Amino acid sequence: MTRCILGAAAALALALPSCAAVAQAYPNKPMRIVVPYAPGGPTDIVARVVGQKLSDDTGQPVIVDNRPGAGGLLGTDLVAKATPDGYTLLLCSSGPMAVSPALGAKLPYDPQRDIAPVTLVVTIPYLLLVNGASGPTSVKELIALAQKNPGKLNYGSAGPATTSFFAAALFTLRAKIDMVHVPYKGSAQAGTDLAGGHVQMMFEAVPAALRLVKTGKVRILGISTARRFSLMPDVPTISESGVPGFETNTWSGICTAGRTPPAIVERASALIVKGLQGSEMRQRIASLGAELVANSAQEFSAFIKEEQAKWRRLVRDTGAKAN
Repeated sequence: MTRCILGAAAALALALPSCAAVAQAYPNKPMRIVVPYAPGGPTDIVARVVGQKLSDDTGQPVIVDNRPGAGGLLGTDLVAKATPDGYTLLLCSSGPMAVSPALGAKLPYDPQRDIAPVTLVVTIPYLLLVNGASGPTSVKELIALAQKNPGKLNYGSAGPATTSFFAAALFTLRAKIDMVHVPYKGSAQAGTDLAGGHVQMMFEAVPAALRLVKTGKVRILGISTARRFSLMPDVPTISESGVPGFETNTWSGICTAGRTPPAIVERASALIVKGLQGSEMRQRIASLGAELVANSAQEFSAFIKEEQAKWRRLVRDTGAKAN
């Protein structure tokens, strides 16, 4: 492996046959997936599904290593500085890879240079929620109510500059309505206040949103996908409900250290993508409220660049700043 990461051109030329051999043998020792969030959340569950299947398919142990802190930046930085051999993987997501850079946050890593995309595993849409007892019954009703009461309705979020805030901010921009942002310290508190009628609206990722809906105290008005979600075919998209072109989601994928040899990245991508194919895995992912993607490393890299550009535009339009 050492010869595979030599920087000099001459050494690299000599190392190419060795790199191919190493990639073919990969993995031949235990691996770990660093999750930059606490155990139990959707991203953690996705990592465990991927890790278990990767272990089953390769015969190598795959350890899920939770390293929460600083909105995912600590765990991401750990992988950015790891040995670039493909044995330390990262459950990478929209926050550390696209949102934080767009906000101009001071990052301990360069997401373009220090992180190598392997495969986009899932996208997770948002649901537009209102209070079940007193809220509107459709997106059009919500927009009409807000237009009649500019600056008098409010929406909750998991906090300033979080993805749930940006989803709601994008909605108000596209719908051309004026609502007041009420930031909370996490989406759980925002959901509690929505159920209690203290805020009128919020966007929440599907897994957590469904738990709120089961209480009977909140109502779903729409979903943030471009087309109807296979898990919830009866829920209309926000785009078809009065805000044409509206689409936003959060996502999770597998990345690794930035200087990992391309042959190793491609091998890791192929192994994970192959393991995620099939109806059983799609059903497991769908049960999490997510949609399986499982694309190539090149496709994931292009996707991240598009996401970074999208979030830069949204930060500019909303005037959001890093916490």
